[in-house]
Amino acid sequence: MKKAFLFTILLGVLFVGGFAKARVTYDLSGSSGTRDGSSFSEVHLGLNWYVDEWLNWRNSVFTQFGTDIKTVNGLDSEALLNYDAYTQSRALGIELFAGPGVRLASEKSNAVFGKAGVTFAIGGLRIGGGAQALHYLEDRTDKNDNVLNKDEVQYFITLTGGGSL
Repeated sequence: MKKAFLFTILLGVLFVGGFAKARVTYDLSGSSGTRDGSSFSEVHLGLNWYVDEWLNWRNSVFTQFGTDIKTVNGLDSEALLNYDAYTQSRALGIELFAGPGVRLASEKSNAVFGKAGVTFAIGGLRIGGGAQALHYLEDRTDKNDNVLNKDEVQYFITLTGGGSL
């Protein structure tokens, strides 16, 4: 019983200590790309919880829209490994990220994915790009009822602004 109590206290100290190091930021980002020959755009409102300086748990609500695709709304949740190099004021820097995620979305667009990219910071503005490889869990169709691939790679360019909480 004493060991279980001490273990619980130790876990609590580690959790509180880890949370004290944590940083939470938010951002609004946009991207565009092509899928199965059709162009699309996405807008994300994201919340980033940097559990540690190298681990970001990112959750973002999004909408994806385009000319020949159905509009998709949903939530992306991902665990991103981060490496960054910033000035002390965080006004100038570079960030590399990669990790797995899950997409919960409308229009049968639930998926698992891997994502990797780079972001450059200049003041409060962040410009970046990367790739996201998705595997959709259900068959999907576009606006013309053409069947879409279950696997796809989206290359993205983002322009982001945000802040810290």
